[in-house]
Amino acid sequence: MAKGNSKKGKSIKGLATSGIEIVSLSNVDQAPVVSERIQRSKEWVFFGDDNLYPNKVIRLADNSALHASIVEIKARMVAGNGFVFSGNQIEEAEKFMKDAIGSDFLHRVSTDLAMFTAFYLNVQYNRGGEIDTITPLDYSFVRSGKMDHVTRKVASYWMSTRWDIATRKHAYSPEDMIYKPIEILAFDPKMFRDKTSKENGQLIVSKKYSPGKLFYSDVSYRGAINWIEIAGQISSFHKAQLENGMTGNVHIHINSDLTDDKKRKQMLQALNDQYTGSKNAGRIFLTYGVGDANKVELTPLSDTGTHQALSSLSDNVNQEIISAHGMPKQLVGVDVKAGLGGLQLREAIEMFQEIQIQPLQNQLTGVINDILKFNDIDAEVKISPLQPATFILDTELMKLTHTVDEARELANSQALVDENGKPDENGSKLLIEVENGSRDTDSTDSGSESKS
Repeated sequence: MAKGNSKKGKSIKGLATSGIEIVSLSNVDQAPVVSERIQRSKEWVFFGDDNLYPNKVIRLADNSALHASIVEIKARMVAGNGFVFSGNQIEEAEKFMKDAIGSDFLHRVSTDLAMFTAFYLNVQYNRGGEIDTITPLDYSFVRSGKMDHVTRKVASYWMSTRWDIATRKHAYSPEDMIYKPIEILAFDPKMFRDKTSKENGQLIVSKKYSPGKLFYSDVSYRGAINWIEIAGQISSFHKAQLENGMTGNVHIHINSDLTDDKKRKQMLQALNDQYTGSKNAGRIFLTYGVGDANKVELTPLSDTGTHQALSSLSDNVNQEIISAHGMPKQLVGVDVKAGLGGLQLREAIEMFQEIQIQPLQNQLTGVINDILKFNDIDAEVKISPLQPATFILDTELMKLTHTVDEARELANSQALVDENGKPDENGSKLLIEVENGSRDTDSTDSGSESKS
């Protein structure tokens, strides 16, 4: 190797001046990682290095259909069939909750719980010091204040609808004032007459314990974050391939002198616009040099089975995402031909309800029960769980995996019987046989409805 080539950057510069250019068109995003950073100039604690961790978590769901579906199902299961009350003052508790919360309360809180395993409630007091209004705040809108070095508690929080603007702002123009963070005191009944409390209420914070975190909590599916990112990149690759006319890697040789930086950049930009679209699904290899002919050569390069590899990878990605959420595969339409019977599938869903959903429901009802107790209302609240049939009774899924009796079992209905009270033969057949007309159910349906 020549002595001059040992210097850093010398060989790369030599390649460029010799007429070899490699344009990398990849665009890789880093998976979001929870970090807590304190700056003296800011009143709040950064949530993530750029203070936008919750926004990145939301984008995970935007870029993965499977992950978004799982979050939605979990949110529905957390919300269940609504609140049910018990105790000596059930009517008072029902009236208080009806007056204190909005119609979308459960949907908003359960969505935050499913996505972030945490939620914020803004509470307002009446003149007597009782809580009379409970409003959920979008989890991505709130940042924690700093911890007092004496009490070891956070005294206030800050809310903004655009932390991408508020984080870098020091002075606000009139049109940006709506994004200026608003201080909300932490829940403290002794401060209910404070001016800030009267104007902005107080904040109840409910978050899951995360080791090493003082101010924020991590998502429950953190083990699958990289896999969810990969799912989004696979989707972007295939979309880019379609936009690019299914063009893969390309080698282009131009018999021209492109040593001039300005001229070369113009050429690269033109090639980029023509072959890559908005997202890139490959690389362009450009070489140039002055020759006798002035001919442009374009040589497609083999993708070496990229599509097949990505299809296999996609299956692994789906498995990892589902495993991280702890959800039965059949519940999200993956591997529905596995052949689980009705009872087995029901047991799987009930286990998911007990292990994954019930703790989130308890997290919410625990806060509501504390509020009821604070207002001296002798009652407790729980969330009525959804029945497994709510999710399982999908026509296509049931046709493939369940008999009539299994479907009725999941719906808490009795098995079909004939006029003599014996199990009807249709009950042992798949629903698809009934639907396509190979089984006549008229005689059995009339008899079963009266006995179900």
